[in-house]
Amino acid sequence: MAADKVKVATGCLGGCSGCHMSFLDVDEFIVDLLDQVELVASHMVVDTKEIPEVKVGILEGSMTNEENLKLAQEMREKSDILVAWGDCACLGGIMTMRNFQDIDEILEETYVGKSDEESVVPSPENVPELMDKVGPVDQYVDVDVYLPGCPPSADLIRFGLEELLAGRIPQLDPEELQYN
Repeated sequence: MAADKVKVATGCLGGCSGCHMSFLDVDEFIVDLLDQVELVASHMVVDTKEIPEVKVGILEGSMTNEENLKLAQEMREKSDILVAWGDCACLGGIMTMRNFQDIDEILEETYVGKSDEESVVPSPENVPELMDKVGPVDQYVDVDVYLPGCPPSADLIRFGLEELLAGRIPQLDPEELQYN
């Protein structure tokens, strides 16, 4: 039965996972969706670090560090269709506020200024190295579908998934977009 299902993988970059939480708001559609979809990777549901070959890959969050870049590149390579889910993935989101500050100052303030006297800025061996600038997914890999919103509404997520499952690329009318 799983061979007939569309393989889907999701991933979270730099962000809050709010898009994945909004996905849960599609309510009983999830039951219908699971009849058509095999969710093979998702940080919220499936405990795996590797992304297998999939029809649809979905990324939420901004590109903030080298770990995000690796995940986005792997998701792009393994996905026939790559979806940017939410304003962070589509536009860069609130995380881009970091672009106006010095990275070294941010790290110093975060790890030393807000901690005890023995704390130090971790080395890149211990935490992923930050990108020079935060940006949307399409600044680093090609994106096929954009589903904006902060988070995208459950209706928009459902529409996007239904269109993809029907073999169509979702076409959004900017005047009909409802932002939460």
